[in-house]
Amino acid sequence: MSDKDHHRKRKAEREALREELLEAQFELRTLQHGSVLLLISGNDFAGKAEIIHSFYEWLDNRYLNTRAFALPKGVERRMPRLWRYWRTLPPTGELGFYLGSWYHQPLMRLSRGQMSIPRFTAQMQQVLRFERLLNDEGIILVKIWLHLTDDQQGKHQRIDPALLKQTVAMREWGDFSAADYEKVREGARLMTELTSTQGAPWIRVPAADPHERDQRIGQIVLEAMRQRLACEPAPRPVYGWQPAQRDYLGQLDYSLALDKDDYQAQLETWQTRLRELIQHPRFARRSLLLVFEGSDAAGKGGTIRRITQCLDPRILRVHGTSAPTDEERRMPYLWRFWRRIPAPGNVVVFDRSYYGRVLVERVEGFCEAPDWQRAYGEINDFEQQLSDRGTLVIKFWLAITEEEQLKRFKAREESPVKRYKLTEEDWRNRERWPDYAQAMNDMVEHCSTRQAPWHLIPAENKRYARIQALRIVCETLTDALKEH
Repeated sequence: MSDKDHHRKRKAEREALREELLEAQFELRTLQHGSVLLLISGNDFAGKAEIIHSFYEWLDNRYLNTRAFALPKGVERRMPRLWRYWRTLPPTGELGFYLGSWYHQPLMRLSRGQMSIPRFTAQMQQVLRFERLLNDEGIILVKIWLHLTDDQQGKHQRIDPALLKQTVAMREWGDFSAADYEKVREGARLMTELTSTQGAPWIRVPAADPHERDQRIGQIVLEAMRQRLACEPAPRPVYGWQPAQRDYLGQLDYSLALDKDDYQAQLETWQTRLRELIQHPRFARRSLLLVFEGSDAAGKGGTIRRITQCLDPRILRVHGTSAPTDEERRMPYLWRFWRRIPAPGNVVVFDRSYYGRVLVERVEGFCEAPDWQRAYGEINDFEQQLSDRGTLVIKFWLAITEEEQLKRFKAREESPVKRYKLTEEDWRNRERWPDYAQAMNDMVEHCSTRQAPWHLIPAENKRYARIQALRIVCETLTDALKEH
């Protein structure tokens, strides 16, 4: 075959693939069944950026998302490791491309001798849980490792530096020697063994021939889109899940109360203490996440105000969690909460929270049983990652009896300034009281951990509940800020 015929053949192959990819992209966007995320790693000289250029040539650019992740800098170094990836996930119906991913930093540190194999293995286990969550949420992961032989790599390294700047958009590994690259390859082999799963296998692609490389990866992405189009994501069954056998709410003493004078004295004491703790120099290296859940009319808003009114508003955010927006529904469930976690030196309060999945969404049937059953483990993993990076997660359930709730509902109906708080949904939820009680008991059973325990506060007396919440926050902060 002549060079001209060979060129025509390759051009025809490229155009045929482009047509198929465009059709699949249109269907994926139309059906909104999920998304595809392509992780591109491997040799720096293998054409990682050029592959993405090909996809931008082939497809509708408006529905492509590309991110390049070098080693973390600035605030990224002080946040949980997966935070920056959560914030940039592709929404349903779109394609995402990651140059450098959650594998880059651990593999770099392992190759440089800065991380032990046991530590690397532990991080890969965390990655596996993350990828399983993404898959359960409808994101298909395509993990590509671009390969060059030593001879091919040497050929690329001898390219003129001016041309190299045009062809290499991001150097993952920096100026590595041949011996350094061998360490990377050794680490990559271990990484592949630990993280190549049926749902997200590593695919090794030879990269010496740019046309063959791009065609092969284009076919892989096409198959991934067709796989997503073939079936809507189905919830994965959770085996061995058991409901709680303990009635946590029934064990509370609802008679606990404070008189007005005692309340005012303690309020001033604990608010002053909290202000001092937040201004402590060591808190600049920590952060605080307060989670408030509880029965309707249990007094969450009033308790939150007593905590926040003594804090600097510049470092404070209060988020009231309601039904997800259209944008949030197109993303994995925890995405909107990852975006709102506190930076070091800051305080975030959730008035209702990510626990809605195992409470209201479970009880009202807004998600399938496998979704809320697997959410307990996902939430525990989320909170563990926050704790590992210095965030104190303090969780409160404000509890009242069914009789007290009815009393407060009627009082709200009669109050012109509180009437807006009462909705038809509140009355309807009362009919599901036993279901909510069981959901709450299951939540405490499965998500009260050493690093983030649940604090159950009887709130029939609002003054008592407010002081208890303030006391718990101050005592937890005091212990955390002690020098070890």
